[in-house]
Amino acid sequence: MQTLNYTVGNWHAQAQLEELETGKLMAIISVADGSGSLAGRSQHTVVFDHEQGMDTREETETLVRRLLHERYGT
Repeated sequence: MQTLNYTVGNWHAQAQLEELETGKLMAIISVADGSGSLAGRSQHTVVFDHEQGMDTREETETLVRRLLHERYGT
């Protein structure tokens, strides 16, 4: 399992990646706001197709940014 950390605005996200099968990844994304309060924490599980030749870190960062934008308006 690979763990990646991101900061987007006031949000901190940690993505734990696991390959389910060739070309398919699962990301367990833990999100916390800058205050560290329990109210500002959540966890999301996303299964996605990994594009051949694309950098996993960049692909996951795009996924995290999209999730934060859709859920929290960042």
